[in-house]
Amino acid sequence: MRRVIHKLFWIWQLEKEQAWINEMASHGYSLEHAGRLTFEFEETEPNKYIYKEIFLKGGGESAENLKYFKFLEEMGIKVVCYINYPGTCWVYTRALKEEYPDGIELYSDIDSKINYQKVMAGYLIFVIAFTLFAALLNTSIVVSSLLRNNMLMTLNLICAILMLALCVASVIAAVKAFIKIGNLKKERKIHE
Repeated sequence: MRRVIHKLFWIWQLEKEQAWINEMASHGYSLEHAGRLTFEFEETEPNKYIYKEIFLKGGGESAENLKYFKFLEEMGIKVVCYINYPGTCWVYTRALKEEYPDGIELYSDIDSKINYQKVMAGYLIFVIAFTLFAALLNTSIVVSSLLRNNMLMTLNLICAILMLALCVASVIAAVKAFIKIGNLKKERKIHE
């Protein structure tokens, strides 16, 4: 039986989304397709699969990524689906839990982990810039409306507050990503 769930995860909540998908798998639902807000599951035996999500540079159809997908298949890891974003794609993979009891580790070396965090930080910087621009734009509309006593002021004020809140959340997530990058670089120096 197919089950469709609509759920929102922010780009910086990759681990949270992955944990949720693995929890669904532990209850007997295997991920068959994912969209930006939609997850489609098929009933299966509980704990049959383990899932891992990754970001890759380039689109899902790029020659380099198709080659990487084939490599994953040879390791017993299936690419369930991917979502293309500008310059990158979000990839959902799964494997049999009995073959990967400790989870799928695709970013095993420090340089790969650093590159992954840099990609995440890049997207967060884009979100910060966009939301800050939108918040400032809405704030200027509110100020203009106040000067003219316009009723649209309330709507724009709400938009400005929401955009500022999203901007603050993005800044916090970006700072965490940069801290992870710094810690990974320190770890790399220790191992050299």
